[in-house]
Formats: sequence, structure tokens, C-alpha cells
Amino acid sequence: MIKFETQRLIVRDYTGSDLDGLHRLMSDKENMYYLDDIATDTLAQSKGRLDYAAANADGHYFCICEKDTGDFVGSVGYTYTAHTPIGKIGHMGYFILPAFQRRGYTPEAAACALRFAFEKDGCIRITIAHYKDNIPSGKVIVRLGFRKEAEQIKAQYHDGVMKDRVEYAINKDEWPAIEHSLTEGNL
Repeated sequence: MIKFETQRLIVRDYTGSDLDGLHRLMSDKENMYYLDDIATDTLAQSKGRLDYAAANADGHYFCICEKDTGDFVGSVGYTYTAHTPIGKIGHMGYFILPAFQRRGYTPEAAACALRFAFEKDGCIRITIAHYKDNIPSGKVIVRLGFRKEAEQIKAQYHDGVMKDRVEYAINKDEWPAIEHSLTEGNL
């Protein structure tokens, strides 16, 4: 089992015991507004998502728990988008239960996933994106040191309209300096 500990969190592979927490997260329509394509309605659908995450077949997905309480906080991970001769390219995502938002948990957990991607999993590049109107997510992305690469105007259909999307990336050779900045208290 892959497991990281930070000062406040445990970031680890999913297990069957995470189903209730994952279902609370993925079935919360308000919280999953920007991730409606992976939101679930039933416990069975959430179980399918848990099984998929636990298999890590096309990337790595980590459960986020509070270290002191063991409470389920959310999820962070990445999907492989390409396999090149020099390494993998992944696309990162994260989502946190509303009760744990605005505590700095997302960047803390995402830094663990990035460290694993670059130092253990052979990734050479991680991308991430958000709808432009999802300002909190954009702040987390910038805080993590991702570099803005593109802004797509009316690029993706969401909630009945075409929305602007902002794309970012970090390459493996950029990670050591970014990680140093994060560990110096910039999370």
C-alpha cells in the first residue's frame, strides 16, 4: 500500500473501508458541480468508482484522511494521458468534502501525489485544468506551483453552456524547486 503522512493528513491507496466516505463525496451534487461527469447517484456507482480507484489501472488515486481523527477528507490523484519513451504524462484531479475545504488540505495532499508521480511513478509531466469560473480550484493549482499554459475560450460544455477552461502543467525537472518552495511553508 502506498501511504504518505503529512503533519495533518494521511494520503494513501484506497481500501474497501473508504466506500462510505467516497460515496458522501461523490454523491454530493453541490460539491461535485464541476466534476459532474464522475459524480454518482447510488452506493453501487460509488462502489464502482472505489474499485476503479483501488485498481490504479490507468493512474494513481489516493484517499485523503485526517491524521488525528481518521476522518475521510477527499480524493487526489492523476490519470495517465500518455506513455512516452522517456516517461508517463498524467492529468491530476482532486475533490474534498465541504466540511474540510478552506483548510489547506487540498494542496497538502496534492503535493504528496505530485511527489509520488515524479519520484516513484516515472511521470515526466502532470497537467491539470479548471473551469475559469471555479476560482477556488484555480487558487489551489497556482499555490501548488503549476504553470499556466493555456486558456481555452468557450471550450467545454458544462451545466448548459460552453465554459472557458484554464490549463496548467508541471514538468519533472521543475518539481524539485517547487517542492522546496512548498516545504518552506508556501502550502
